[in-house]
Amino acid sequence: MQEHKWPKISIVTPSYNQGQFIEQTILSVINQSYPNLEFIIIDGGSTDNTIEVIKRYEKDITYWISEPDKGQSHAINKGLERCTGEIFNWLNSDDWYQPNALYEVALQFMNDPSVHVVSGYENHVYANGELHLCEGTSLMKTLEETIEWAQIAQPSTFFRTSIIKEVGPLPEDMHYIMDGELWVRYLLLHGQERFLKINKPLVNFRLHEGSKTVSNKVENNFLYERSSIIVDLQTFAGLPRQVTSFWIDEIYKTQKIYKLNRDWKINDNKASKRNLRLHFLKKYTNYHFHHKHLKEAKWGVKQLLLDHAYDFFLVKSIIKLGIRVVVR
Repeated sequence: MQEHKWPKISIVTPSYNQGQFIEQTILSVINQSYPNLEFIIIDGGSTDNTIEVIKRYEKDITYWISEPDKGQSHAINKGLERCTGEIFNWLNSDDWYQPNALYEVALQFMNDPSVHVVSGYENHVYANGELHLCEGTSLMKTLEETIEWAQIAQPSTFFRTSIIKEVGPLPEDMHYIMDGELWVRYLLLHGQERFLKINKPLVNFRLHEGSKTVSNKVENNFLYERSSIIVDLQTFAGLPRQVTSFWIDEIYKTQKIYKLNRDWKINDNKASKRNLRLHFLKKYTNYHFHHKHLKEAKWGVKQLLLDHAYDFFLVKSIIKLGIRVVVR
């Protein structure tokens, strides 16, 4: 297939003092031999040998810069502003692509113009050489469940650039699951129907002592930011404080959350505030039934009644509540 028929793919690599790994990252991009590639490196002013490595391959790099920035999210946003391709992803400076990954992704976008997101599997590579094949980004049974999970395997998940620019930029006040927030924003606007999965690994995700995934405790970082996103979204959907407090104390078991006050954009034809509210209310009610907390379960049923959520779940809950009252 001739060059002009392949959609342009824009890859941004944010970098800071990863000189020991970045050469493998760069080579994994340029050795794809993809004929319509835009490769951008945004370095945060590295003081190791990173710049030396970048200069070694700069003839194959569309654009690169090294200057102080505000962190990874800021670097990616700077790169995204320069992107002109039809397909976008970022590749961190300690990860690397599988051979032919970009061709695999491009073919899926070409075969179905309605697709917004193409995602594959990932190889998780540990410092001792151990390799685990991971499914990567996956969808739950309902859109609301996928939103609540707020989990995206970013290295193996590619977007149409126009879509990512619509829902972006990345939140620069987050440092661990900024991609998770971006994913939630996408789901709120477009749902999960235009997602396509490739059942093969596209990328190698390196886990080492210097990586954020390994060097920081989940409960203090990833969970902290995820809980902040979901509680903020619950507040946006109009859930009472009793529900948001329950999520902090019982589901996430963390007392620390950001007060984000995000201006969430939502498409009522995909994910309405009401649907989100009912999803969390039902989970709250079901949890308390399961743990035999009659008072809280009754309160949850009352909230569903006030929201006119007349469905099988509510009928079943009223019956369960009635039976428990009689037994008691």
